[in-house]
Amino acid sequence: KAYAEQGWGGRHASCNAMSRYLEYSDARIRLHDVNSKPPQIEEPPRPFGPVVFFGPEAQFRTYLTRDYGGGSRVCFGGRFATGQLWPNTIATVFMTFVPGIYFFYTILPQALPPPGKVLSSCFGIFQSILGVILIFSFFAASFANPGIVPRSQSIPKELDNHKDPKGQPLPRFLKINERTVKQKFCTTCLVYRPPRSKHCAFCDNCVLRFDHHCNWLGNCVGLLNYRYFTCLIYTSTVFLFGCICVVFNIFDERAAQAAHTWDYGLIDWICAVGNEPILLFFAIYCLFLMVAVLLLSIYHSVISWQNLTTNEHVKNYYRENPFDFGGSANLWQIYCHPELVLAEGKDIIEVDYVPMGSWTEGFSPDDPM
Repeated sequence: KAYAEQGWGGRHASCNAMSRYLEYSDARIRLHDVNSKPPQIEEPPRPFGPVVFFGPEAQFRTYLTRDYGGGSRVCFGGRFATGQLWPNTIATVFMTFVPGIYFFYTILPQALPPPGKVLSSCFGIFQSILGVILIFSFFAASFANPGIVPRSQSIPKELDNHKDPKGQPLPRFLKINERTVKQKFCTTCLVYRPPRSKHCAFCDNCVLRFDHHCNWLGNCVGLLNYRYFTCLIYTSTVFLFGCICVVFNIFDERAAQAAHTWDYGLIDWICAVGNEPILLFFAIYCLFLMVAVLLLSIYHSVISWQNLTTNEHVKNYYRENPFDFGGSANLWQIYCHPELVLAEGKDIIEVDYVPMGSWTEGFSPDDPM
């Protein structure tokens, strides 16, 4: 078996989150006696701030600014990375922000007391705050570096004795939380994929804690922008529900005006709806979007509780999830301490080139999602 030498007085003894993930994929792992007790990294990785403000760690920044070879557009020291800006991201902006502007300038004032100023009512202020959060989370999720893994220029020489007949490094096996999973070698990036990472066929990058590639954002969702993504879908659900309520409130007012009483009938309400075709179309459009983001919100709430990524859940990676420490601990890790590879305990990097006990397929698959 083999154990990582970094982290126990080595150069990564006190590293940040992204470097800690790389320790699990380091090809320079020192071989230990099979009967020796595996060492553990005593010091947890340091928390990191938003990558869009503080940027990635030094070794990642060096790769992204000097040697980057993936398919994304990377700028500002590796803070931002975009995949399919056109047509994906731009089309999403047009399909969502244009109706949003129309809502604030035309629809919402009709439902507010005179003079109909948006910021003169609590509901208008509430919707405006949600709108600001939506704009920030959308652009952060779309343009933030999701966690691009640095490539190697060549296959590490330490793997010369661990290759298949085609000359490609053999998969390794990691024991994490007493469960063994396969770790595959990325033949594009020429590195062992870090835990929960995957090579995205659209962006041509290995991405840390890869969740999925979002065509609507035109970017991968990974370790560094997953929280922006979930903030986007949760906020969108509430915002769209408010938009629908506003439209129905306007329908009620139109029906009452036509009937000259608030005790109007169904026919009056249907006639009021028929006289406002643009509002009706807007309400249906918002309803369609709300159902979509509501289902996404429920789905990501469930897999976050189980500490699974979309990729892991769809591919059904694990018989027993080595990263599942219970719902509360999982949520605490994902949303408050994403720098941790494991929600609880210390990092013990135990590696072998043959399965250790029972193991499950997956962990870092070759097939694109």
